[in-house]
Amino acid sequence: MPAYSIEGISVSFGERPGEPPALSDVSFQVGAGELVVILGRTGAGKTTLLRVLAGLQKPRAGRILEDAAPSPVDISAQPPYRRDMAMVFQNFSLYPRMSVRENLSFPLRAKALGLPAAEIEARVAQAAGMLGLADKLERSPSQLSGGELQRVAIGRALVRKPKLFLLDEPLASLDAKLREHMVLEIHRLQRSLGCGMIYVTHDHLEAMSLADRILVLDKGRVLQAAPPEEIYRHPANGRVARMLGRPAINLLTSEEAGAMGLPLAGKRLVGIRPESWRVTADPAGPATAAVVEHLGPRLAMVLELQGMILRVTAAPTLRVKAGDRFRLAVDPGDLLYLDK
Repeated sequence: MPAYSIEGISVSFGERPGEPPALSDVSFQVGAGELVVILGRTGAGKTTLLRVLAGLQKPRAGRILEDAAPSPVDISAQPPYRRDMAMVFQNFSLYPRMSVRENLSFPLRAKALGLPAAEIEARVAQAAGMLGLADKLERSPSQLSGGELQRVAIGRALVRKPKLFLLDEPLASLDAKLREHMVLEIHRLQRSLGCGMIYVTHDHLEAMSLADRILVLDKGRVLQAAPPEEIYRHPANGRVARMLGRPAINLLTSEEAGAMGLPLAGKRLVGIRPESWRVTADPAGPATAAVVEHLGPRLAMVLELQGMILRVTAAPTLRVKAGDRFRLAVDPGDLLYLDK
């Protein structure tokens, strides 16, 4: 049974004639305890979708259903404070003149909640303990690191004990090492709470690391929704295939694939992941290394072949430099046949 069902959400700002909708018939479900990652490029509609779910943006069409006994409840018209959700914004949105303790307790002091002081203090202490902030409650935001600021922002949502967390690119402003650490922290926190979570990102590595299910959003439309491995191994089309993988997937036209002697299947594109190539050094080989990158556990190369640019990965033990020549092969079972 899903915790929430999102059905046919459409949003149009209509600022210019003929402007496409920000969201078009977006539908998906979030299960209790499930972590759904919404993956998309800038302008895909990710933040707009979260704002609709939180009640900050009114959709042109569609509805949001919350699972509740004895039957689902339509919460589409409810104000934000009536929805059992909490949102973490990209820019932290902390109050600079408040201490960590005051920032954490602020969402609980709304008169509509009517929580006693003892309950507020207990929730703050619990969230601070879970997030490693217990010894920083009296500090101001200016005295915290980037990772600590992000944990306070998450804690401010956590104290509300929501049924659904909404995270809008919460790690975008952190450096790479801290992002990696916070991904693990968010994953651990979500599993320990057993709550539903919708996490928005443009980073496919974050999506693959975190998600139970990835929803790929592009130009306001859902292209595919599936577990990470399924989306990586069986993308719905070329647009989805391009979003996952580093180095990026090779997408060959039928003419290019035919020139390489690869089997065709009536689709317009043949996709080959860089790790699917079998690379053999050969001074008489048809492919020439244009760029060589040593990435530690693997070697990444950009090869030129018959006017095509191909991305290939190989074992780091392969001795290679720019200008070296290679032969390429690929198993037919590793080919992806895709529409654009």
